[in-house]
Amino acid sequence: MNRKLRVVVGLSGGVDSTVSAFLLKKAGYDVQGAYMVNWDHVEEGVSDCPRTLDEADARRVCDRLDIPFHSVNFVKEYWNQVFTGMLENYRKGRTVVPDVQCNQFIKFEHFHSYAINELGADFIATGHYASTSRNDFHEPRFGRVKLLCSKDPIKDQTYFLCTLAQRQLEKAMFPVGNMNKTEVVQIAREQGFDDISSKSESMGICFVGKRKKFDEFMNQYINPVEGDIVMLEGKRVGYHEGVHLFTLGKRISIKSRSHLGLFVAKIDYKRNIVYAVEGSHHPILYATKFLVKKPKWICDDPIEQKMNVTCRIQRTHPAIPCEIDTVGNLLSVKPMLPLRAVADGQMCVFYNKNECLGGGEVQTVCSTLHDM
Repeated sequence: MNRKLRVVVGLSGGVDSTVSAFLLKKAGYDVQGAYMVNWDHVEEGVSDCPRTLDEADARRVCDRLDIPFHSVNFVKEYWNQVFTGMLENYRKGRTVVPDVQCNQFIKFEHFHSYAINELGADFIATGHYASTSRNDFHEPRFGRVKLLCSKDPIKDQTYFLCTLAQRQLEKAMFPVGNMNKTEVVQIAREQGFDDISSKSESMGICFVGKRKKFDEFMNQYINPVEGDIVMLEGKRVGYHEGVHLFTLGKRISIKSRSHLGLFVAKIDYKRNIVYAVEGSHHPILYATKFLVKKPKWICDDPIEQKMNVTCRIQRTHPAIPCEIDTVGNLLSVKPMLPLRAVADGQMCVFYNKNECLGGGEVQTVCSTLHDM
């Protein structure tokens, strides 16, 4: 008799990972749950710690499902491989997506290694809304694994998984990837997890949103340095408390005679200046071309010559048709339609229909007012 395949589920205390664990157990796998501690709230002097509440929920899920529970600490790894890099980018006025690095280095690297080497897992599973081309997990040799979009286009999270390598994907399961969010919530309620299904979802950097505003959190780690807010044509209109609090296209909260409002057009971190323009649809806010640091491709490098794919610069944005071409060690991206607020540091993720090909960081942006 073949042994059951062991799957260790990364439990967050939320509904998606909870239902993932339930579905895997129902399917006959040897399931274990593990909660990742990636942030030390004591370091901030926080007494009301949401992490302990989430960990308690994850433990209760394991108790109800009658599966083993583990807690593993990756605070040092998260700090060194995700958070410090994020801070350095924000200091330079760049817009970064720490969830991408968290998935690449923490969940699908350190957690992946822990689950396999310490807990004897054959696979790991998460509650991400994504899927892969692998259907038979009992087949030891599968070949190249494609990362595919979720059935739920609104919740699809392939954007955050765009830098995963083959060795990471071939051991990954996404049990809710072929479900809509409403289906997931319904299953949770049917199985008696009403308390879990009613929890609010974490948005942005998960350990910030529940406790304080992002600006307040960042000011704990980046010393605010006051600088000027200047109109693109050179007129000073106000001051700011640090370029790390701004991103391209963001509305600037200062009094202005313009009924259109002022929006960030450019950030010069060396001179500590935030440049502004009138109106959210000013032409300089729209990119007609941009360069991307050589992407990490999930399968084979698809670039031999110019080719047409679709791209996404934010998870919630629709994928836009674009032409891509290699330029030395960079990738030139020309969207069919100008894209608003494409900022240095942002992830540009490429797709071929429902397959996520990979992604890379935006390096240089050319607006509708300039040629590359």
